[in-house]
Amino acid sequence: MESIKKYVERFFAKTKKNKGYGLSFDEMEQSMEEVFAVNDANGAFKVITTLFDFGYAKGYRAAMAEMKKKGGAA
Repeated sequence: MESIKKYVERFFAKTKKNKGYGLSFDEMEQSMEEVFAVNDANGAFKVITTLFDFGYAKGYRAAMAEMKKKGGAA
C-alpha cells in the first residue's frame, strides 16, 4: 500500500487534478456504504475492484478529453 501512496503522491506532484474526472463525495460515500454492507471479504473485494475499474474508465475519459483539447496524442 505504501508504494501505491507514493506513486499517487508523485503523480499529483507533477499533475494538476481535474475534479471532473475524480470520485465525487457522493460516489465515495456510496462505495463505502457498499463495502460495509457486504458480509464477506469476497464481496468487499468485488466492490474495490469495481472502484478501480471505475477509476480506470474515468482516467481513460480524461485522457481522451486531454488529447482532443491538444489536437492529438499528448
